[in-house]
Amino acid sequence: MDDSAMQERYRALLLAARNLFSLTSLEDLVENILKYSCIMMQAEACSMYLPDRIKRELIIYSARGKDDAINAFRIPWDKGIAGTVFQQRKFMRIDDAQNDPRLLRTADQKTGFITRGMLCAPLVDKGDCFGVLQALNPIDRPIFTEHDQDIFEGLTNIVTGALVRFDREAKINIEIKLAQEMSLAMEIQKSYLPPEELSLPRAEMRVRYRPARTIGGDFYASISLPDNRLLAALGDVSGKGIPAALTTAQITTEMQALSPHAKTGLSDYVKVLNDALCQRLAAGRFAATTFLLYDPNREIMEIICAGQFEPWRWHNDVWEPVVVPHALALGIFPGHKFTTTEVACRPGEKWVLFSDGINEGRNHAGEEYGIERLRDSLGSGHASETLKQAWSGWEHFVDQEHQHDDACLALILLKPPATLDMTSSARNCKQARQFIEDWSLTAGFPDLVRGQIVLAADEAVTNVIRHTYASAPDKPIILSAEITDGLLHLRLRDYGPHVDPEKLKGRQLEDIKPGGLGLHLLQSVFTIVEHLPLPDGNEWHLAKPLA
Repeated sequence: MDDSAMQERYRALLLAARNLFSLTSLEDLVENILKYSCIMMQAEACSMYLPDRIKRELIIYSARGKDDAINAFRIPWDKGIAGTVFQQRKFMRIDDAQNDPRLLRTADQKTGFITRGMLCAPLVDKGDCFGVLQALNPIDRPIFTEHDQDIFEGLTNIVTGALVRFDREAKINIEIKLAQEMSLAMEIQKSYLPPEELSLPRAEMRVRYRPARTIGGDFYASISLPDNRLLAALGDVSGKGIPAALTTAQITTEMQALSPHAKTGLSDYVKVLNDALCQRLAAGRFAATTFLLYDPNREIMEIICAGQFEPWRWHNDVWEPVVVPHALALGIFPGHKFTTTEVACRPGEKWVLFSDGINEGRNHAGEEYGIERLRDSLGSGHASETLKQAWSGWEHFVDQEHQHDDACLALILLKPPATLDMTSSARNCKQARQFIEDWSLTAGFPDLVRGQIVLAADEAVTNVIRHTYASAPDKPIILSAEITDGLLHLRLRDYGPHVDPEKLKGRQLEDIKPGGLGLHLLQSVFTIVEHLPLPDGNEWHLAKPLA
């Protein structure tokens, strides 16, 4: 081979190294590889075999000379000389291919090409084979030489690098597209879930939710019903990913649409919902769900556990599970009757629902979070702090990078009425004390502090009855309460004569005699003690920071 031909081969090798890494489509990459290969190897034809890993086939791309069109067909990836090289990741030089039993003559028969000699090399990077490259029939020489092999080795290194780069970019593009699709799916799923916080006149529901993947199979519902009732639910759909997310969308849509059936009770509602889901859910899909229906007018919580955990409640200053019978999950058996458990409850209680992603969440050592850690994390404070503290405890424990299941935690707070209208009769003081006790419990104060608040506020109510109204019966008194800005606010409104400011100063503690210490008691319990004269009466404003 003369020097000019050799220089042409090396120039083709340099051009290949420069150009192959700038191509953006597989078709252009294959076409350029084959045409550069024919020039570099001074061969009648070159072929490239790329694996289809799903069908376990090699796709053959071939070209004769630099101007020939690319032809493509398929062979099993363990057949022929190329299949052997692909499987064994070993280079082969064959000088007499027609007498080699491994030659797959199908390719020659389809193209009319007669293979005499070949170089065949695997395109391997870190043990991963990206294909096979062949140079067929050397021009102007009987066989491929050692020098041909050296050039071919340089060529295969360049081609392998180009394929690795293309494979990585393709995977990145797939990941980007998948991330975009998952983000859209997450937005769709969120659009079917209610807001994470719902505040009603007599109840609040707060939720924290983290899917194990971008989207998940846990779901929750917080539905406002007539007469200040709250329908709450937390569930877990079988499966994960997009199918589970689509199922949660179906369920939450049905739950909202069928909510009028809760008018006659929780069991009727769940039965209708189950029948609808049995018709609509795909075969094998089901939803383990716990339902709560709170009726503040009767102070009753209706409960159904359909394949999910029983709820917990803060009662008598401890967190305890509410023991109820377990029923079938939704979507399994149409016509199934669900039995409701009714539990008497009082304003100020907190109720918790959770999915198994909470108690079964694992840390880096594989240890589960467990029920006891969840119980300890809940604490006794106001509902917003209770949920924040519990969620933070779970987040700090679990290995979030390898979260194996969706996690959902919901807290329901039962609120007292915002106001109490009463008259200035001593027998109504019990009603006022209960109102103040309920709001102190709602605020999350411990038992001792609740007692102090009730005692001090009761003193204020008694003073209005005895002094402002001079014990006259049937005079209007309005008690109101709210929790804002981290404070429990109590307001006591009367319609009596203005109070003498001098009498509001109270007496000195050293002056030992009955009475006159009400103001000292109020100031020792409440951070804010304000008297506000109104055009038609007086208002006391008492406030205390939450625990």
